[in-house]
Amino acid sequence: MASQPEAGTKERLLEAARMVFAERGLRDATVRDICARAGANVAAVNYYFGSKEKLYTAVLADYLEKCHNRYPTNMGIDPDATPPQRLKAYIRSLLYRLMGDGDPVGEKLGQLLTAEIIEPSEYFHEVARRYIMPVHVELTGIIRRLLPQASDRTVRLCAAAVTGHCMLFDNAKQLIRRMQPDIALETLGVELVANFVYDFAQAGIARMAEPA
Repeated sequence: MASQPEAGTKERLLEAARMVFAERGLRDATVRDICARAGANVAAVNYYFGSKEKLYTAVLADYLEKCHNRYPTNMGIDPDATPPQRLKAYIRSLLYRLMGDGDPVGEKLGQLLTAEIIEPSEYFHEVARRYIMPVHVELTGIIRRLLPQASDRTVRLCAAAVTGHCMLFDNAKQLIRRMQPDIALETLGVELVANFVYDFAQAGIARMAEPA
């Protein structure tokens, strides 16, 4: 087990890296700057994380874990909730995680995460496997219960459509803020957007349940 000073150094490195990566991104961040901000020896990053890139993925993993803990996919609803209730809770959870809590560092990390989702680096696959795919599998399971007779492809497409609709408000947030600020996520609020996305998704899913 790591001693208290060692554990403290690792946490300081993680917090310092969170700030430096948010300011500069992976390419322009340096191990020297991270260690200087953490008050750690320049060799500490390799000792605790293996490389700058692995520290970067640790920062993104930590960010995702904290988001999931704060806004779980069930949003605290009853375990016996119906599939429509679970779908609505999932959408609310995703939108709250995308919107963040107003922390500018968190917003920057969210942008780095979005960039990785759009064009994953070789270092991101393990983060996606551990933190993103299980959540998406959960959404697929909810939609499967709503569409018990549908093909697997239709279920996966519906799950992708729900996720994409939510992520639009994050991926295009700067464009929306400039061109249509009245429908920006922070303007409308999560609850209104969640209700709209849910209603839209429900209508689409219901259409998929109809005979061809």
